Amino acid sequence: MFFFWARFFFWIGSITVIAATGNQSTAGLFPSRIFLSGPTATSFLIGNSSSVQLFLAVIENASMVPAADCNGNNRPGNWISHMELLSNTDVTKVTVTLNMTLSCGVGETPCLVETIQVSVCENNVSLATLLIQAEIYSNTTFTGNVSDNATVIPNQAYQPLGLCPCNLTAGACDAGCCCDLECTFNLKELFNGFCYPGVFGGNVNPPFDQLCSVQKMNWTPDWFPFLCIQSPIDNSPFLGYFFQGSTVSVTQPSTFSVNPVKVDSSSAYRQGDTILISQYQEYLTIPQHSTNGACESNAPVAYLQNFVSTCVTHLRTCADVLTVNFSVTVNGGNGGSITIKVQQMENISVDNFVTFSDVPVTATTCQGIVLSANYTFIWEANTLRSINVSIITADLNLTHEAQLIQQFRATFLTSINTSDVLSGNPGYQVGKPVIAANGSLPLNKATLSLWRPVGDGLCSSASHTPVLYGQNSFSGCLLQVDNQDCDQLRENVKALLKSLVPATYIAMRGNSNSSDLTEWVSIIFEESDSTCSGDCPAQNVTCLKVPVNLNIQILTAVTGAVEGVPQEEIIGAKISFSTVNVDCLTSCTLSLPVSSAVQFITVPAQPTLRTSSFQINYTEYDCEKNAVCWQQLAYPLSRYYTEEPHHLTLAKGIILVFFFIVASVLGGPWNRIRKAWNTKL
Repeated sequence: MFFFWARFFFWIGSITVIAATGNQSTAGLFPSRIFLSGPTATSFLIGNSSSVQLFLAVIENASMVPAADCNGNNRPGNWISHMELLSNTDVTKVTVTLNMTLSCGVGETPCLVETIQVSVCENNVSLATLLIQAEIYSNTTFTGNVSDNATVIPNQAYQPLGLCPCNLTAGACDAGCCCDLECTFNLKELFNGFCYPGVFGGNVNPPFDQLCSVQKMNWTPDWFPFLCIQSPIDNSPFLGYFFQGSTVSVTQPSTFSVNPVKVDSSSAYRQGDTILISQYQEYLTIPQHSTNGACESNAPVAYLQNFVSTCVTHLRTCADVLTVNFSVTVNGGNGGSITIKVQQMENISVDNFVTFSDVPVTATTCQGIVLSANYTFIWEANTLRSINVSIITADLNLTHEAQLIQQFRATFLTSINTSDVLSGNPGYQVGKPVIAANGSLPLNKATLSLWRPVGDGLCSSASHTPVLYGQNSFSGCLLQVDNQDCDQLRENVKALLKSLVPATYIAMRGNSNSSDLTEWVSIIFEESDSTCSGDCPAQNVTCLKVPVNLNIQILTAVTGAVEGVPQEEIIGAKISFSTVNVDCLTSCTLSLPVSSAVQFITVPAQPTLRTSSFQINYTEYDCEKNAVCWQQLAYPLSRYYTEEPHHLTLAKGIILVFFFIVASVLGGPWNRIRKAWNTKL
């Protein structure tokens, strides 16, 4: 287990190094400490390695690590080092190998224990160090010869589980344990006659009581011959025998099943695997948050793991901007290659993404910096089908130190038709899209959306994000109004808001059938009153009741449970508009803020029972206000008992009443018969 975790942390460290930033000026070895169980250790040198040298030293006193040696005076022992420059010019692979053949037996544990210090030096100055703690055992796989007499272990399937259970102390005689091989004849004489009996004392094959053959030995009841076991004496439960009996292959047809997709397991992706680049078998990287909260520019992308990273970068030069390579060819997982399709939006203002400080820097222009990159990975089974990315770029005039905000998003979508994707089964799952539809049977599925503004915040450049079940949301954007009259303004704003909800029905459950209208509820549209006064382009005119906010209210309820998991459904939906008065003092040319909001309201699945006037006026029979509740006298048969279905409790109650009647009717005659029988005897 120790070496498993050692290799695990070494593997994690290797991945972290490869994912490190490519342009670093300070050299460093990662990982800087390795627990080695084999003949070869690998680390990675980050930085310019053109003029560095490696020096090895075997540390005699492992409790105190000496200072790095750049003179080559220390003894390297039987270890050699090798440096290999990877395709990334700032990453160098450092390999330390044991240059000897180990010949150790099984009894020598461990076979080799040494501590090696690797120093990276430049001009006799230590830049980085690597500490390797090697513990190599005789059964470790390496290039060499390990020879010793092999211990033959018998097949435990046909051996007793314990020949001498009372032998509890290794290398010593246990008193009273006559089967202990460490007990000599003289020692056994000391406690002879007081040995442990039975299985614990070494009689590991006694006849057990259920055998039919032990009937003559022990007292047994009369029914023993009918229930005893016919088995040979060798088949004892105290032995570890394994019997390979004949098996019958039973194929049970399943109602819901699909044929598994056959993929090449050698190159196919699994959830959590790192996506590779085809050319050099390196990792596809996108800036992401690290464990300390900062953003790693070359963090690898894991298969089927969505993420959203908002990175804040301190800019002094253009080189500090996080960059992404969109020209790489990605390994699809089935032996093929995928080219990233880039959709670039036109340059926008960078003012909303950058904050300047008062510290001046050399004036320069950073062209085409990526402000936002949204990756969409289309997958099927264990392979990638396509990769699309939409990016927003801008030019930045850098005159002072600044804080730049960049956002990176990765979303994995299945290649299956999105109309078949469920949001729950059967009830909705929190965080899944709310399913809507319009038209006639079969219904055409649609999407309820909210705005996701970017850049300048205008509605014309804003994208849409689906309404997610159970998540209250609010978003908005700016609508450019250019010399419009009041009626035209109201119509344009209302049409823009209604474009977010192109549906007339909403699914009650996450798996509602589009051909069954009973599984859908109609959306209630509450139209706003559009009363206007005056002419908008004229001066001092106010446009009344302009709808600027779309309100989506969805009623939900817990309607049942499946295997103990509550199932939530949508039982109603209403869309309304909030209005404001817009002042157009000179001309109706302005930026009008419009917004959309969604609210989920949980209600009881069934309305509570109305309280009668009798219950209000007379509290004698109110169970909540009195210690005695006559209505619950037969509690299991009442509607208050919900632990079992009502028909089951009713059936059990009838059976109890039947037995009570039988006992009452037949109790007297049976007593007279019993008395007459006893008198006769």
